[in-house]
Amino acid sequence: MDRLEKALEKSRQQRATMDQPAATTRQAPPYKPDDYAVPHTDAAQVNELHMERNRIVAHRNRDAQADVYRQLRTQILQIMNKSGYRTLAVTSPHYNDGKSTVALNLGISISLDIKQTVLLVDLDLRKPSLDHYLGAKPQVGLTDYLLNDCPISDCIMRPPFERVSILPAGSSLDNSSEFLGSPKMAALAQELKDRYPDRLVIYDMPPVLAQDDSIAFLPHVDAVLVVIRDGMTRAEDIKRCLSILSGANVIGTVLNNSY
Repeated sequence: MDRLEKALEKSRQQRATMDQPAATTRQAPPYKPDDYAVPHTDAAQVNELHMERNRIVAHRNRDAQADVYRQLRTQILQIMNKSGYRTLAVTSPHYNDGKSTVALNLGISISLDIKQTVLLVDLDLRKPSLDHYLGAKPQVGLTDYLLNDCPISDCIMRPPFERVSILPAGSSLDNSSEFLGSPKMAALAQELKDRYPDRLVIYDMPPVLAQDDSIAFLPHVDAVLVVIRDGMTRAEDIKRCLSILSGANVIGTVLNNSY
């Protein structure tokens, strides 16, 4: 059994599979304005049923699926804190591998740690999904900042979970890699990283084998987490993906949908 097969087998053994009923909707925390929070508004409204359908579960208590993300959170934070990393890209070989689900659940789980704050950024500009998975409907997003100089503070939304903010993608862009590789995006990435010392920035990136967007933005992230889907992602595609990411700091893989 080679290293890849051993890693997949270990992930299968560690993966919890028990489905649990959805928790009741949580109340939004008191609004605490800062220069990077949603201005003059309460927390964004999310749809609990919509979150359940999209397997956004990390906010639940006493839940086997949420516990899986808490375990992943602990592992990720140990690696990130030990090395002083502040930014994490979550990607996958293909669409439908579950990268956005993992990114959202991981971000929410990390935000439950009172020592951490999280900013989730949707960089899948061709097929944005973070706001959709929450059932939220933001009016503006990252593309409005890139195209129309909309203030970034107007683009960030706060879901009803403490210590987590989301920068949605906004309208989709066909020429997304050019924008992600632009000096304007590089400057924003540096600003998001440096603004708050207790904040971890998580980027939901496009799939590596689908387009070149992730490659264009990788110089601006400290670490990369690769999501693969059990029974769907082929071993040769995983190897191709990791080969393309060979110049990046891949800190681990997540086996998704393992039952």
